[in-house]
Amino acid sequence: MANKELAFQNEEKEKRAAELVIANKELAFQNEEKEKRSAELVIANKELAFQNEEKKKRAVELIDSNKEVDELEKRVKERTEDLESFSYSVSHDLRTPLRAINGFAQILEEDYSTVLDAEGIRLLGKVSSNAKIMGVLIDDLLTFCRLGLKGITKSSVDMNKLVETVLSAINQSATHHAEIKFSNLLPSFADCILLQHVFTNLLSNAIKYSSKKEKPLIEIKSERKNGELIYSVSDNGAGFDMQYVNKLFGVFQRLHSDEEFSGTGVGLAIVQRIIHKHDGKVWAEGKEGQGATFFFSLADTDKKTVENE
Repeated sequence: MANKELAFQNEEKEKRAAELVIANKELAFQNEEKEKRSAELVIANKELAFQNEEKKKRAVELIDSNKEVDELEKRVKERTEDLESFSYSVSHDLRTPLRAINGFAQILEEDYSTVLDAEGIRLLGKVSSNAKIMGVLIDDLLTFCRLGLKGITKSSVDMNKLVETVLSAINQSATHHAEIKFSNLLPSFADCILLQHVFTNLLSNAIKYSSKKEKPLIEIKSERKNGELIYSVSDNGAGFDMQYVNKLFGVFQRLHSDEEFSGTGVGLAIVQRIIHKHDGKVWAEGKEGQGATFFFSLADTDKKTVENE
C-alpha cells in the first residue's frame, strides 16, 4: 500500500516536472519574443527619432525659406513702390515743360501765323498736336501710377448705370455712329470709380478700333461662371493677331501704328491693374479684321450680401 502511494506521488511529481519543463519552455519562448519585440521597438524608436529629427530640419529649412520669400516679397514691394513713386514724380514734373511748349506754340500760332510760310505752319501744327499727345500720355501714365498706390473702396455697383454713365461721358461724335448693345448686366461688388476707368478704356478702344467699319457694333455682356462674374466688351473692328495677345496689357505696348489708330498704349495696362486689385483676371480674344473681345472677372458676391452692403 505504501509503495503504491509512493509510486503515485512519484508519477505526480513527474507530471508536475513535465508541466514545469513545458512552462519553462513557454516562458523562454515568450522572453525570446519580448526580446525580439524590444529589439524591434528600439529600431522603431530610432527610426522615429530619425524622422523627427528630419522633420525638425525640414521645419527649420521651411522657416528659413519662408523668411527668404518674405524678404524677397518685401524687396519687390519696396522696389515697385519706389518705381511707381519715381514714375509719378517724373510724369508730374514733365507737365511744366509741356505747358511751356503748348504756351509758346499757341503764341506762335496767334501772333506769327502771318509771318510763317505753309511749311512753318504745318510744322507748328505738328508741335501742337504732338504736345497734346504727350499730355494725354502723361495723364495716362499718372493714372497708371496712382492706381499702384491707391486702395480700393468696394460697394454695390449697378453695371447698367455705370456703362450708361461712361457712354455719356465719351465723346458723342465718337459713339453716335456705333451700335452699342447691352442690357441686364449683372451687378457687382467693387470699386465703382475704378470700374469706370475699366469701361472707359474698353469702350473707347472698341469704338476707336471699329470706327472704320461701315456698321460698327459693340456688345457688352455678363455671366456667372465658376463662382465669378465675367464681363465682356466685344467689337467687330480691326481685331488683332492672337500670337501677340500677351503684349496687349503691357505699358506702352500697341499692336497698331498711330497712323492706323492713335493711342498711348497705357489704357489696357490700367484695366489690368484695376482688375488685379480686385483679385480678378483680364484676358482677350480676337481675329485680325474681324474684331476683338475683352473679358474681365470679379468675385461673385451673393446678391443679398451686396444689397446689405
